[in-house]
Amino acid sequence: MRLFFFTLFLTCLSVNALAQNLPVPERPDEALSGFDFKEKVKSMSLEDREAEILQEVLNGNVPDFLRELSPVTFTQNVGGSVYDVTYYVIPDYVAIGSDEDYFIIPMTPVLAQKICDTLGFTLPTKKMTDQIWSDASVKMAPSPIPASDQMTTIPVMWQHNQTVKSQRDQYLDDFPLSHLVAGHKKDVIISNRIYTNPAPKRVVIYGWHYQNGDPIQPVYAGHHNQYADYSHGIRLVQDSVLVNDRTLTISELLQSTSLSVLFSDEGVIQRPFYPPEGQTLLDAPDIFGVFSESSFTVSVHVEEHPGVTHYEVALSDDGLIFTSTEVPENDVIMLDGMTSDEPVFVKLKGKTDSSESIYSEVLATIPSDKMSETLVVNGFDRGTSDNSYDFIRQHGMALHQNNTIFHSATNEAVISGLVSLQDYKNVIWILGEESTADETFSESEQGLVATFLKQGGNLMVSGSEIAWDLGYRGTASDKQFLRSFLKSEYRYDAPENQSGTWYEASGIENARFAGVFDITFDDGTLGTYDVKYPDVITPIDGGQAAMVYEGVSGEQVAAVQFEGIFPDGSESGKLIYLGFPFETIHSQSTRDVIMSRVMDFFESVDTSVDGFEEQMPGKITLSQNYPNPFNPNTNIEFNLPQSYQVNLSVYNMLGQRVATLVDNMKSSGTHSVEWRAGEFSSGTYIYRLKTADGEVIKKMLLLK
Repeated sequence: MRLFFFTLFLTCLSVNALAQNLPVPERPDEALSGFDFKEKVKSMSLEDREAEILQEVLNGNVPDFLRELSPVTFTQNVGGSVYDVTYYVIPDYVAIGSDEDYFIIPMTPVLAQKICDTLGFTLPTKKMTDQIWSDASVKMAPSPIPASDQMTTIPVMWQHNQTVKSQRDQYLDDFPLSHLVAGHKKDVIISNRIYTNPAPKRVVIYGWHYQNGDPIQPVYAGHHNQYADYSHGIRLVQDSVLVNDRTLTISELLQSTSLSVLFSDEGVIQRPFYPPEGQTLLDAPDIFGVFSESSFTVSVHVEEHPGVTHYEVALSDDGLIFTSTEVPENDVIMLDGMTSDEPVFVKLKGKTDSSESIYSEVLATIPSDKMSETLVVNGFDRGTSDNSYDFIRQHGMALHQNNTIFHSATNEAVISGLVSLQDYKNVIWILGEESTADETFSESEQGLVATFLKQGGNLMVSGSEIAWDLGYRGTASDKQFLRSFLKSEYRYDAPENQSGTWYEASGIENARFAGVFDITFDDGTLGTYDVKYPDVITPIDGGQAAMVYEGVSGEQVAAVQFEGIFPDGSESGKLIYLGFPFETIHSQSTRDVIMSRVMDFFESVDTSVDGFEEQMPGKITLSQNYPNPFNPNTNIEFNLPQSYQVNLSVYNMLGQRVATLVDNMKSSGTHSVEWRAGEFSSGTYIYRLKTADGEVIKKMLLLK
């Protein structure tokens, strides 16, 4: 196995590092004027002309007035947080020549992107184009030229250049050329429509605003990537941006689930760039897992990805704002310098020297010396506009609040065998709105999950289309899996069979979520996605209703719980199945409570199991506490033949954990720990010693 190791610290650049000038050389004394450049290229092919444009720009033959960038500022409230944003743009469109004699030169998006990549800039989005127009000191009136087959020729481009130059001259007394100007060209913009299927056109244009703010040109993607006419302008935007005085990049923010709204009014833009001509785009890495190795180290295990020569690894402490670095292609990537016991969110981008993928879905873990018994699997792959591929944020933060160390993997990594469910006691499976469109649980996944449960595993699964896909639209084997292993039958596609109507549930008495009321999930206004079709399910084969939908007639079940032996099983397993996605629950405090109930259920012990005092093989022993009975303190002793990650916990007779006495690595030998139970009431308690080789359970009696 190949291994790569590097140190990565999540730091941000200082504000002073944000340059505010166009990073090109000084204009050479012998540089061509705008007119001379027009004469040079007017008979050239498009390919030769664009090669000349690139050379002139990178050699510094641009007017001085384009060199000092203009700030564009705005404030926006996102999810209750206020963001003050400043980004920098060139004052006018890219031009060649001097301040006195310049040529605003249209170009293809392929060339524009090449210039951006070289200089560390990006092109604007539609929303940014509107912001730039709004902030412009000079708003010029559009001056269209009648459409003809000459619109893409240098003579017509020069004609329009002279027209807008004459317009601009009228403002020079009050607003010199260095002032921000807009309204005289259409912008070539960044948009998801660059990659519209099935026939990408590869150039998207927008803008050319009238002086009342209305654009002549709505967003349009009807031209191919070798098209540029007289009306097109290339506005360069510095990719570095200040967000609440923190230096970030527009490119990565456009890929952020929550913060893309700062720069985009079409949601997340996964590919905020134009691909080079003829480039084959790589698929995003989808077979990988993220694991805790120590208090300061996490690892990313990746299955070989076709065509990839190296990866871009992006890390975050909140799953929203990422810092990235490039590493070689390796089976295992080790990431050091993490913060102990704090979540780390990870996404990957496959790369070659000439191509790259979009970012993968987001996974996470918590760096810790403690052993993880919990795996989060992201199985929500359906390509909807609402799928931000980072819903591990809500699951991971809730686990963190409940002091649970977890690893995570894609469902493809589980199917491929890169990650094994059998290595974990608890599995949390994210299914979102997967539905029939992308297959909720495939046949392979059903087999792996069934085996896991039969061997005593604990499963929490949530999603709004699980029963619909398996129980209503599924095959006979799908229905059997739903009945036997999710302990449910399909009843309705939504409460009362009315989509987009019911968005609340509550726990029911004598079940796992008893006393948890007003569980609200997203109607499209709470930051995730609109859960229009939460499944109504019927518990069967030992399943027990755990939640019901609020405001509906009769009992319409929203969640099922089960504890016991699954069909053909050998050990007792546990199940929590939510008919709506966990990540859509509002708010974080409610998600924390729900996750707490789930993990307490998974960690509770069966106080009725016979033979609970038997020792584990290998001479691991757990002694009877002394004194026993006791009041209020007692000592518990255990012996280990070798070093183990040890958990020693105390439970009441309902199987609920009431105290954790040890949860760390212990060396071989005899260890003793005291339980101070002064705050607890009299009664029988269970204490459990758990290691990687099994567990030992004993009883003790507190008498006051």
